[in-house]
Order: sequence, then C-alpha cells, then structure tokens
Amino acid sequence: IDSSITTGQLTNVLHVGRPVFAPANSTVTLFRLEPDGQHANRVRVQFGRVSVNQIEIKSGLNPGDKVILSDMRAYDGFDRIAVK
Repeated sequence: IDSSITTGQLTNVLHVGRPVFAPANSTVTLFRLEPDGQHANRVRVQFGRVSVNQIEIKSGLNPGDKVILSDMRAYDGFDRIAVK
C-alpha cells in the first residue's frame, strides 16, 4: 500500500527539488546555471518549508532559474564553475 498524508498546502510558492543537505528554514549556497548552460554561479538561497522531495525558496532564486542540487562540497572554494 502506498499512501500520503497532507498536513498543509501552500499556494504561489517558488520551490525546487530538495537537496539532501537542505534543512527547512535555512540559508545555503547553490550553483545557479547561467543562461548559456555552460557555467554556474554560486548564489545564497534562503529555504522555507520542506517536504520529502521539494523545498520552498524564500529568496535567492527566481522562477525559471536552474540550479545544481547535487553535493557540490568539492567546489566550496569556487564561486563560478564550468558545466560539462
């Protein structure tokens, strides 16, 4: 049996897939893809509420932005990376 329990509902909320390292109501940095898709810049993102696989974006991203959700700790010393 597969089921789900709804404890609340938010409308008009910007959200992305939930990174593994992302707790609710926290601020982290993510790499946001540039329009050319060849590079990504580090941006500060404030998260809000969280579900199993989605997380609310309170600030730092705009609708349509694409981010890297993978573990990028190996690139902590970089503010811009090339994407291949």
